[in-house]
Amino acid sequence: MTVDVYNFGDSGRYVTVAAEAMGAGWSVLPVAGTRVWVPVGGRVGVEFVVVAGRTVRRRTDRRLAFGGRLDCGGEVPGSVALVHLK
Repeated sequence: MTVDVYNFGDSGRYVTVAAEAMGAGWSVLPVAGTRVWVPVGGRVGVEFVVVAGRTVRRRTDRRLAFGGRLDCGGEVPGSVALVHLK
């Protein structure tokens, strides 16, 4: 899964992206580093792998939320998706 980080500001920024816990049986792992440089007016994708364990109930929506924090300490608005195992 790719989480796109946009920069609508007037200067480039470093952003660290993190996934919130989804619940029992699920794991969300970064493919590489989660700290990225986003240039002015730019977009950068951060890759994650979402894994459903054997105990996960099928066809049940789970909330997957990502958040970000700027190096200067500010927060980035979060992003949410619904995920379920078919």
